[in-house]
Amino acid sequence: MNELSVVHRKEPSNGGSLLGRRYAELLHGEKHTDCVFHVCEELLKGHKLILSAASPVFEAMFYGPLQQLEPEPEIEIPDISAPIFKVLLESIYTGCVDYECMQLEACIELYYAAEKYLLDQLITDSLAAIRRKLRFSNVLPALELSVCMGLDRLQEVCMSFFMRCCVNNVQYMSYLKEHYVHVSKECVKSIIAASKEPHKLLLWYVCEWTQQECDDVGALGDAASTWQVEPCQDDMPRDHPAPANLVERCYYKACRPFTVDAESRTWRVGLRCSRFISVLGLVLNSRLAPPQLHTAHHSQEYRESLRLELYADDGSREPGEPVWTHCIQGQTTKYNCDLHLSWSRDSACVLTPEVPYLLQLRWESSSFGAEYPCSLQSCLVDGIRFIDGDNFSGSLVKGLRYVNLV
Repeated sequence: MNELSVVHRKEPSNGGSLLGRRYAELLHGEKHTDCVFHVCEELLKGHKLILSAASPVFEAMFYGPLQQLEPEPEIEIPDISAPIFKVLLESIYTGCVDYECMQLEACIELYYAAEKYLLDQLITDSLAAIRRKLRFSNVLPALELSVCMGLDRLQEVCMSFFMRCCVNNVQYMSYLKEHYVHVSKECVKSIIAASKEPHKLLLWYVCEWTQQECDDVGALGDAASTWQVEPCQDDMPRDHPAPANLVERCYYKACRPFTVDAESRTWRVGLRCSRFISVLGLVLNSRLAPPQLHTAHHSQEYRESLRLELYADDGSREPGEPVWTHCIQGQTTKYNCDLHLSWSRDSACVLTPEVPYLLQLRWESSSFGAEYPCSLQSCLVDGIRFIDGDNFSGSLVKGLRYVNLV
């Protein structure tokens, strides 16, 4: 007697499986439904058996000891919006959620719904989507929401982003001074508790928060004038920072050198990254040796001085205000070799995922006449895209040093 073997194969999670399509037809066609959800003036129909197979909460609701012998015609859902509840049902029936088209607030609400109905895979996927969508502009509102609603895993994701990408970042401090966000006392206490070091940004923010609280309750006095925030000395042990990565572009062929003069004293290169990184340094081609270098009395070294500026590239002809600046003054460098420019982690610039940036190098007048080798090089290295001004003059930017933040 021949035995039949059953092969268990995991279906893809992109909703393209035959079973997913069949379930989608049941959901969208409202065929053989036996439960109705009343969500924000909308009626959404479902199937008890399918919902119960996905969620222990639905199972207890429909088949547990607390089920009603005569179920109510409609199940009230007061705490989830209709669009998000539809996404929840879609994920249960098909295993597919289009996170790319969802805003951060919608992803957070979906995560809350997944927690409510104990949908483990949806919890994991929605948290991953939230992590990808966190930015300077939305991390504090998201953190505030996670604290106020007691969503521990969401708070962990938001707090990790805040501590890695924001709390010791000059760019974020500049952004926050122009786009102040006032949060609850509980949120401020959570941030302070999570911080292992007395960062200047936290001291400034607590001072601003205190002043705002005084204004809101009509308290007399000026908190900002009585509490002067100074750069703090770190006397607490630091965690070992992650080692920096060094990436260099692949060389293709040499191009005409770039000459610094009064009309051409800047060099620009576009940058774009697929993840949050903190840039700690650049690798450039150093100057070409001048003809007189071969004389016995001429130094084999020169002193490099230039200004680095990072702009958010909005496509305009001229960049606006830089989001980060750094000056190199008199760095001793050898001719005809790689020029490694570096700065401290406290002075690092942060690249936000999929945001185009323009990095500008500007030399002082003392560098007029200096020549820098240029070459055609690869555009994509380790998820970091270098966008040169044109495809014929090449670039003098060879690579960079960075650490991953998230």
